[in-house]
Parts: sequence; structure tokens; C-alpha cells
Amino acid sequence: MIDAAIVGLGRWGQTLVDSLGEGSDAIRFTRAVTRTPAKVEDYASARGLALGADYDAALADPAVDAVVLATPHSLHRRQIVAAAEAGKHVFCEKPLTLTAADAAAAIEAAESAGVTLAIGHNRRFAPNFRALRAILDEGRLGDILHLEGNFSADLRRAAETWRADQAESPAGGMTSLGIHVVDAFVGLAGPVTSVRTRSKRIALPFGVDDATSVLIDFDSGCTGYLGTVAATAHLYQLRVIGTGGWVQIHALDRLEAEFVDGGREDRRWDGYDYPGYRTIRECLEAFAAAASGGAAFPIPPGQIGHATSVLEAIVRSAATGEAQPV
Repeated sequence: MIDAAIVGLGRWGQTLVDSLGEGSDAIRFTRAVTRTPAKVEDYASARGLALGADYDAALADPAVDAVVLATPHSLHRRQIVAAAEAGKHVFCEKPLTLTAADAAAAIEAAESAGVTLAIGHNRRFAPNFRALRAILDEGRLGDILHLEGNFSADLRRAAETWRADQAESPAGGMTSLGIHVVDAFVGLAGPVTSVRTRSKRIALPFGVDDATSVLIDFDSGCTGYLGTVAATAHLYQLRVIGTGGWVQIHALDRLEAEFVDGGREDRRWDGYDYPGYRTIRECLEAFAAAASGGAAFPIPPGQIGHATSVLEAIVRSAATGEAQPV
């Protein structure tokens, strides 16, 4: 069991805490750090969280084994480095950082300090993603030719939050939504070599793009397409197409596949409704296991860092309209 401080107690910070339900044998939240404690006093009190605004005080607390960051992306490097120097394990919500240089510095700090650094890509823990991964590992899709993914949602509710800041949300929904697809692509098909982005604002009432699409080339030779729309109903889908057929997943609980030999699959799992508390809990518990000396967190630092490099290239391409190397 590790004791953790949640840092950032907005909507998603509360989702992380709530994902543990009645409790976990691997991790518990004992402390909370947020910029405006008065806004969440009742919430923190109801969940037994010692509440404050001082991050350094949480790092100095010997009873805190780890920090879980649900904070603006631009703060992540500094917060991760400080936590590593204090000997605290770190679970960071995605993206790890906004630039490859910051990601490399954060990863190096954690490795040098010997602490676990994990990322909040809970969709890797969804049963349909694991089933898709198994189909690929079994070779049933043959050679991968192309990947397609779309993660869209309505970010208009974020108008009064830091997510409405273009500096924190470059290239539309990429940092809050599309980065999940990038992580899936990297986990399934390996390194990305180049991207070409088109991104524009159509409907959002603040200065962040809401329609973003990306063409992707992989080192393996396969291609990809990523779309994210930030002003619509919730949508998550991922499709992998190979010489042996295709498989697609939708949300956290559905999978369909069709193979060139005539085989088909149509699978459903119960209990994985949005926001996917079970997957978030499993992600946190995998972090806790790694921090406690167990199995390594299943998303290795190299993939975390590469996904950040892809994100940075997507943002550069959105600004220039030209293809960008990763």
C-alpha cells in the first residue's frame, strides 16, 4: 500500500480520487494540494484528505509516498523533478509535458532518483484495448497497414478553466483527448517518424481549436490518421487494419473485427462506462505496484517520451501547415 497526495483537485483530480471507490489494497489518497482549497473543502473533508495549497509541504511530508498530478501541463516538468528530488513516486496525467525536452528532463529526474514515473493513459487498461492487443500479438491481422483513431468530446464546459488557454491546449483537443490515441498508436505500431496536421477553431467560444486532424507515418512503414473534435458528443474509437483483416474498438467496452478468412468477432464488456473508473483504478494500481517494487508500469518511459515528441510535432505542424519530423 502506498499513500499518495492528489495534486490538482478539479474535475479530473476528483475523478482520480473517486475511481478508488470504497478503497484499494494498493493505493490510497491521504492528502490533497490545490490552488484554491476553499473551493473543495467539503469534498476533501468527505474523503478524509488533508487539504492545502503548498506542493512543497506535501513533498516534505514523510507520510506521502507518491504524488498524483492532475495539474496544468506546463507545470508537469517542474513538479515531476521536484517530486523525484524529494524521493516521491509520480503518477502524471497526460500529456507528460508539452515538449520533448521537458519530457526527457522529467524522465531523467525520475530515473536518476530511482522513483517510478507513470502516466494516466487509463485506456490501455480497457478490456477492449487488451483484446485488440492480443489479436495483434497472435498475428491474426497479418502485417499492419494503417491505423485510425478519433477521440472527441465537448470541451465547452472547460471555458472557465486552464484548459481554455491556448498555451495549455495547443492543437485543439490534442492534450486532453487526442494524446490517448497517440499513446495507443505508439503502443500498437511503434515509433512515429512524421506528422502533418490541420487544426482550426469552428465552434468553441474561446481561443482553442476544435477540429484537428493528423496524418501520421510510422517507422514500420504503416500509416495512420488521428482526429479530435473538441465541441461534440463523447466519442472514442480506434481501428487497426492489416493484411489479415481489421479490428476496431469503441469506447471502453466494445470490439468488432473481420478477417479475410471470413472470421468475425463482436464482443462487449459490462461495467466500463465513461469515465471508466475501473480502468483509472487499474492504472493507478499498476503505478502503485511498480512503486512498491512489483511489476514495471506497463507503459515504459521510452513510449511516454516518444508520445510527447509526437505531440510536439503535431503542434508544430498545426502552426506551419507543413509535415514535421518527430
